[in-house]
Amino acid sequence: MSDKFKFATKVALSLTLAFLIPLALGWPQASTAATTVMLIASTGSRRESLAKGTLRILGTLVGAVIGLLLVGLFAQDRLLYMLTVSIVISFVFYIRNAYKQDPTLFMLTGVMILMMSNGGDAGGAFIYGVDRAYMTMFGVVVYTLVGIFVFPTKTEQNLRMLAAELGALQLKLFKRLSNQVSTMPQSEIHESHNQSDEDIEAANEVTGTTESAGNIETEPTEEGLVQQLYAAQNALEQRYSAISAECSDVSAYKKEWDLALYYYKKVTQLLIFVAQSKDLASIDIPSFITNYHDTIYKIEDLFASVEAGWGEKNSERNALEHKVSYDVEALNSCSHLQKGSLITLGYILNSLHETLSRLTATVYCIDSVTGRVSFKETVPKTPGRFLWWDAENAKTAIKVFVTYWVAGILWIYFNPPGGYSFVIFSTIFVSVLSYIPVHPVLLLVLFTFGFLFAVPSYVFILPQLSLGVELGAFIFIYTFIGFYLFKGPITIFFLIGLFILGIDNTMTYHFGIILTIILLFYLVVLMIIVSYYFPFSSRPEHLFLVMRERFFRHVCGLLRVQQLSDPSAVNRLHRSLHLVTMNVTVKKLILWSGKVNQKTITQASPEALVEFAKGCNLLCNHLNTFVSADQMLKTNVLVNQARATYVSVTKGDQVLAQMAKSLTGGRRQEALNDVFHAYSIDYESTEEKLESFFNSLSLNDYSDSEIAGFYILLNLNKNVYQAMNQCKVAYEDVNWVNLRQMKF
Repeated sequence: MSDKFKFATKVALSLTLAFLIPLALGWPQASTAATTVMLIASTGSRRESLAKGTLRILGTLVGAVIGLLLVGLFAQDRLLYMLTVSIVISFVFYIRNAYKQDPTLFMLTGVMILMMSNGGDAGGAFIYGVDRAYMTMFGVVVYTLVGIFVFPTKTEQNLRMLAAELGALQLKLFKRLSNQVSTMPQSEIHESHNQSDEDIEAANEVTGTTESAGNIETEPTEEGLVQQLYAAQNALEQRYSAISAECSDVSAYKKEWDLALYYYKKVTQLLIFVAQSKDLASIDIPSFITNYHDTIYKIEDLFASVEAGWGEKNSERNALEHKVSYDVEALNSCSHLQKGSLITLGYILNSLHETLSRLTATVYCIDSVTGRVSFKETVPKTPGRFLWWDAENAKTAIKVFVTYWVAGILWIYFNPPGGYSFVIFSTIFVSVLSYIPVHPVLLLVLFTFGFLFAVPSYVFILPQLSLGVELGAFIFIYTFIGFYLFKGPITIFFLIGLFILGIDNTMTYHFGIILTIILLFYLVVLMIIVSYYFPFSSRPEHLFLVMRERFFRHVCGLLRVQQLSDPSAVNRLHRSLHLVTMNVTVKKLILWSGKVNQKTITQASPEALVEFAKGCNLLCNHLNTFVSADQMLKTNVLVNQARATYVSVTKGDQVLAQMAKSLTGGRRQEALNDVFHAYSIDYESTEEKLESFFNSLSLNDYSDSEIAGFYILLNLNKNVYQAMNQCKVAYEDVNWVNLRQMKF
């Protein structure tokens, strides 16, 4: 059974129970519990836990209390009540979008605030609100229990799979780099390629290569491996961030998991330092590092130990020590830059061995009863649970406010079908469906499809059902089809067909009633279509342009702040703003690059848009690595000395910042070429000055870590420069004029 089948089964069972149990017990508003299940399943994650369920119940209670308080305070003044509710729910839905974990917690709070008003009936508002809150909590409980006990998600196992995939990629890149040494003996080259069948299959699964009839497809380039490595690292970190606090299997060993992710990230960074450095290609490394082959063998053995550690829990491992040894006489005879490169390589190999050794010891401690980490490590502070600096979250809150009032005015003056329910559903659906990569016309088609599925059921199936089991089977099949065929919030529009049937213990079959309900939801879809263009456009081509400009604007700001040797508190705040926004924006850029309507935007090829987004993603990853390393090198004596002399180490950043600014848009291709050509000359001039500065040093006066830190910083700067040029090449292939054309 696929994961999609299991998830559809769980949701169908939850929604069926949420309907049938209240009907069997004679409770009112059974559809409220079922609606709750639908909203949670459509907008939340697929993994359930008691912690999630408890928080959702608390969110429901908070929303009910706030909603009843507002009804009690402003029951006699409808406009004041609507103004207060519109402000409160805009704020709640803003928090819901800013919350980076389970969004249904705050969504249920906002839904309950909206649902507490009984269409202006102040007399029955309290009982009505209590019934709604009670049934909402019942739906939460049912969905939580079914999610825990039926096809439970193996969260820790999924994390281990992602870690294994990342480890396989790291080993693959390391072997690729170590095998580039032309002087390696043939016996060792053969040994390095002597992988087991399992190793080959694991690498093929991650990298996408296959072996058939003795023919192996073309291996990815180093640049391709680096991109895959970044993608695997980000996938592991995002998955862990989403479930680390709520999963008991992970939270019990959170310290060890935090260390494991920290070491995985450090290994990735060390490998990329070497992969992007071309200074070692022509150097006979074993002639200068006497135990080079032994070091390579030990590092590969540590990679294997990490992989084995995820399966073995009956033994403990301690961190091992190993240092590369240099041929001092040969090292002193080589050129200055070669000597710096070799010292840097030795430092990286030592760091790789130490990091992998500690990672192995950490992995063996996870799920171990007696195993404990024997060393101390300072793990960087994890990011917060809220993303406050996101423009689309603020725009969604404004959309919610505007939609509430537009729908409210229509309700007051025209009294559409459903009355105040029209306002409630319009506001909820706009908040949920804001900035999703689906055109609302497709939602209209999907709702019509659900309507065509529901009406024959209303006429031919429901009147024939007399047993609860029959009704349960009907609800189960209907829900299963919706969640198996569709995914995400768009599933709501197919499931709406189930709720227009008005299922209750005492059914009243009247075609006029069902047509009235259908008209209500068609009006709701119309409101969603209006919100797609007003007050902020959600057209993919418009958003792609916005994300392009925003991404490079924050890249430019980040590089300028990085120039400062002693940034103030305000500058550090700006750096955090630029870094967070840059990382969020590049994900949106990738998303919208594949959603541009090719029927209206005919001259901008989808391949060019996707390639540009990939280039931006690579630049973003290199900048993250650069910023992380730069923070660690703030105390590097050699780097600080360079900053204090006539040559600034960050002079290249000034050039890079101007490059990023020129890519925000508004320049013709010829002008962009001239700008990049001038900046490239400046950058190359800066590199020459830095090499001259490096040659003027006496390396014996500095430690290996200081020399390596300086050299690593230069290589990371070069990585950013090369990625920026790659973005420029992809930029030229996109027809930006065609993307700016205004089409409905």
